[in-house]
Amino acid sequence: MNPYSPPAAMPPYADAPPVYGAPPGAAAGGVTELAVDLLRQTRPWVMFLSILSFLGSAFMLLAGLLMVGVGLMASGPEKAIQAGVAAFYLPLAAVYVYPGIKMWMYGSAIGRLLTSRAASDLEAALEQQKSFWKFCGISAIV
Repeated sequence: MNPYSPPAAMPPYADAPPVYGAPPGAAAGGVTELAVDLLRQTRPWVMFLSILSFLGSAFMLLAGLLMVGVGLMASGPEKAIQAGVAAFYLPLAAVYVYPGIKMWMYGSAIGRLLTSRAASDLEAALEQQKSFWKFCGISAIV
């Protein structure tokens, strides 16, 4: 055997894994356990913030309705001020519902991913997250 000769090609083995297969550590659906674990750790915070968004929206709605009621009982320039503040709070309460829904749907998609480990559930979770951040960006511009 000549140590300076080029290496010969290895014969193909029947039990060799395909080159295009899932990366090491990936589950059956192609989602790695690390990705699933990181999303599992994220889910409680997403659900918590979603609930806070719903509660904040409900409190803003109540405050707006209370201001409308107080404004109707007021007289003079206070009536106009109360109506103006209520006109600000009521639509703002409706605006806060959308990010809460998107975060809730994101957390739910993470929950489905935890049980299925399917790439389609990961994609659904990321779609909801994208929609949430798009809304936040547009809101910041406005």
